[in-house]
Amino acid sequence: MACQNWRAAVALDAKPKYDEDRMSKTLLVLNPMAGHGAPLKMFPQVQSALQKAGMEYDIVHTRAALHAVEIAQQAPAQGYERLITLGGDGIVHEAVNGLLRASNEGETIALGIIPLGTGNDFIKSLPPALTPGQTRDDWQAALARIINGKTVLVDVGKITGDAPAPGHPHPQYFMNGMDVGFGARVAKAVRGISLNGTAAYLMAIMQVLVDYNLPHIRLTLDTGEVIELDTTLTAVTNGRCFGSSFWLTPQADVQDGKLDLVIAQALGRVGILQIIPQLMKGAHLNHPAVAFRHTRKVTLEASTPMIIEADGELPFLQARRLEIEILPRRLRVIV
Repeated sequence: MACQNWRAAVALDAKPKYDEDRMSKTLLVLNPMAGHGAPLKMFPQVQSALQKAGMEYDIVHTRAALHAVEIAQQAPAQGYERLITLGGDGIVHEAVNGLLRASNEGETIALGIIPLGTGNDFIKSLPPALTPGQTRDDWQAALARIINGKTVLVDVGKITGDAPAPGHPHPQYFMNGMDVGFGARVAKAVRGISLNGTAAYLMAIMQVLVDYNLPHIRLTLDTGEVIELDTTLTAVTNGRCFGSSFWLTPQADVQDGKLDLVIAQALGRVGILQIIPQLMKGAHLNHPAVAFRHTRKVTLEASTPMIIEADGELPFLQARRLEIEILPRRLRVIV
């Protein structure tokens, strides 16, 4: 893991030598590709604010997809007590996967988030959770919370599947949510769009509407209830907001020890376009084509391969069977 300290920077590709007496207890992990380069552009300002606050830290830049998983997995053994991400939900997702592996699914070291990505969704669900129309995109406010240092424990989702995508860690953990259907295809399409925030996701939606299919799935809940349907979108969530502005489960609680399920029946293009404004306002709770459930564990099956999105990432591209469960209060986060 290539690392530098703000007191004496070293080359990013150098082999670090750790001095336990001098090493900071805080590691910053920066994704230079998030938000079309926003973390790199903003880092001088972040650095200045950290120095004014007297916070010492080490920093490492990710070099490739999934690099942050490795960094976060190694961080606790190297003496770090806090890991701070600079980027979007993608790097947070990778960090969570590394931290949960390092802790063997026990309580993790503290995770802080400086939101500089495309969506910045998970941070909206941290206590006190936000409601539709609200954001936590202000990196300066996030930095103030990190400097203050208050932490809480929140839940994490766990996915065990039959066909993980090449290179992706397995099992897969998520902090915000996962879905199959329209949302997963939008998550795949948004990667090729050069916009940020809500505009990027709306553009991806328009692209997917041109050519999409409805997977036929079977859900088995821990209560024994079985739901089988053609679905426009089925999401299993821990958090509230997805795709920057879509409040799929606006009443979800990241500390309640439960997963929230939102299950949308088959909708045509017109139906999808009509429900989008409701999703952005969290006003779909009584929509006749949408059902909600709470569960601690759910099995998701399909006869044809499914693309699965988790926290905006694509850890499964050919899945036919997944088990999703909640791990209560495993992730320590700075709020």
